[in-house]
Order: sequence, then C-alpha cells, then structure tokens
Amino acid sequence: RGGPPWPPQIAGSCSGAATEGRPLRDGQCFLSVWNRPCTLSRMPVCPRCNKRAAKRPCPALRTAICSVCCARERAIELACPESCSYLRDALVGASHRDAELRLKDRALDRAITGATQRSLPFVFVVQGAIVAAHRGVKDPPLRGLKDAEILEAVDHAIKNIETEDSGLIYEHRAPTSRVEALSRSIRDALDAAGERMPDESRFTRGELLKLLQLVRAWIDAHARNGEQHNSYLRHISLFIPWPAELARPLII
Repeated sequence: RGGPPWPPQIAGSCSGAATEGRPLRDGQCFLSVWNRPCTLSRMPVCPRCNKRAAKRPCPALRTAICSVCCARERAIELACPESCSYLRDALVGASHRDAELRLKDRALDRAITGATQRSLPFVFVVQGAIVAAHRGVKDPPLRGLKDAEILEAVDHAIKNIETEDSGLIYEHRAPTSRVEALSRSIRDALDAAGERMPDESRFTRGELLKLLQLVRAWIDAHARNGEQHNSYLRHISLFIPWPAELARPLII
C-alpha cells in the first residue's frame, strides 16, 4: 500500500531478464521495487539428485545436500558420523516410532515379551550382520537390499538351523544368491558371537531359533507398517555406525 506500481515489463517475480537494454550478470535478478539489480547468489543444487536446493550441510560428503536426499540416504548410502545433528535427531525419532510400532503390532510385542533377557544383545549381532552385508564391510555390498530379502534370509537361516538341530547334514538352497549371502552372514555372525562366550553359557540351537523368530517378527512388523520397501533396514542402519575405513568422505 502506497508503494510504487509494478512495471509491466517486470511484474511478478524476479526473472533475471534484461532491463532497459542492459543485460544482467549471471547470478543476478531484478528487484522491481528498488529498480536496481540484486547481487544475491542462487542456491546451489543438491549434488545427489541434481534437482532440489542444497540447504543442509552434510559432514559425510563435506558439502551441502537437500533435505530429501539427507533423509533418504542417511546411514544407508551416506556414512553419517555420529556427530551429525540430523542423524541424532533421526535416532530420537526412530526410537519413538519403534516404540509406537510395538504398541500397534501385537505379534511383535508378543515376540519381544517372550524373549529372554540374555538373548536381546544377540538381536544386535543379527542386525549388525545385516547392515554390514548391505554396506559391504567384508564382502561385496548387497546394494538396494529390501526388507523382503532380509525376511527371506532370516527364514533361510531358521530352516538350516532347524535341520542341524534334527541331526541331518543338509544345506537348504536360498531363492537367490543375495539371500544366500545374507543368510550365511547372519549365521557366521551368530557363530562368531557364540565362540566368544564360555562353553556353559553358549546358546543352544533352540535359543538361536527363538532369537531369529524375534528378529523375523521385527522385520515383518516394519514390512507391514512401513512406508518404504526397506523400512527395517533404514531403521537399524541408524543405530550402527559405519566402520572407520568406509566412513571416509565420498567423492561426488
């Protein structure tokens, strides 16, 4: 109110077009209110998607990225350091969502309630094996791993442990090589963890089966209630830091 009228040739938003025959330099736009060029620089584009404005500093890449790529690739494709404030906020949110999931999903709640106290730390052993296989800590990474594949790998591990418990020497075939590799990684991690325990405290095969049934219930709950095909993987990846040798800033 009371301000100058908008010149018809520049009415609307600043467009960076030439005015009065004088071309504007790159990175300038025209402020019609003041009738003079603006020297504000344009927001850089996110190097991950090349679409959105890069507004978030990313310590994993040592550059700025957009909020969408930050949320989508956090701890999955990006080796986020524990000092990252966005990662810390995501951990708090993930913990709240997991607690809500347990209240909403009765099968998961029953599985957690029925688990023994000493078996719970071994849940993190299985989760660590899954995340390590996806990131390629020891073997080639299983990129694009889906919750459905993780579920198949856990089922495959359960089937083979049940066969071992029956006294038969037989290795069941997995539906794909990726599922086979992940199933083997899970069983190797459990075997290694068991070897570090005193003989009298080691898990029986029956206890291992109950442990894997708990992990299965957790994956299934995320698969049924999550919004992405890798909701469970995204969740557990937040809580497992990247190895130092893989956490070097990525080249973009």
